[in-house]
Amino acid sequence: MEYLFREHSEKKLRRWAQRLKFFRFFRALGGHANDGDSLDISFVYKELAQLDTFLADLGVDLVKFDALPPQPVPGVAYQGDLFLQFPSLIDDTLWQQPGQCTITGIEVFIWCHAGVVKISLHDGYAVSEQNVRDAAVIEKLLARVVLERIDPPADSRHYFCPE
Repeated sequence: MEYLFREHSEKKLRRWAQRLKFFRFFRALGGHANDGDSLDISFVYKELAQLDTFLADLGVDLVKFDALPPQPVPGVAYQGDLFLQFPSLIDDTLWQQPGQCTITGIEVFIWCHAGVVKISLHDGYAVSEQNVRDAAVIEKLLARVVLERIDPPADSRHYFCPE
């Protein structure tokens, strides 16, 4: 448990959990995993039309290709900047992952994989008080979402939930 409260006290995380209805604090593995703490929320989508509508309702414009864009070839090494030029696609689509984008002017990161759309907020590798305020604003938009919410957002003991 000490690991969970290294950056933020248990008291602070409990206050954040009480203020937020849907977003959950994730304590990163850190170190060599090169991940960071975040506030996350996940939803299940069964059809691509549901995902498309969900993201459109949040004001997120998907890039949709007419044909498969160039993709990295397995086993071929690429320089970092060259690799970043390949668009990441949502599974079984010609749609680009939303990645870093905005919802009502708030920077978020959205990733869609295996029928799950996950939205994350963070400041670099940490979660700030501003992230909590921003999450509360986004939650107002998410309150009317008809997709099933996954709670916690992923199967991990690193989530801090009100329960």
